[in-house]
Amino acid sequence: MDRKGIAQALAKAQAYTECGKPEEARKWTARLVELLEAGDILLPEHRGR
Repeated sequence: MDRKGIAQALAKAQAYTECGKPEEARKWTARLVELLEAGDILLPEHRGR
């Protein structure tokens, strides 16, 4: 599991949200979800949303 990548994606998604850049925030949120899926962390009902 890429813990560093997960932490980075979460921090960037949050930072871009807070500074009013929703498109960048969505990109980093999508990356965060990819990393969580790869780490088999998300529950099955939350995958592929």
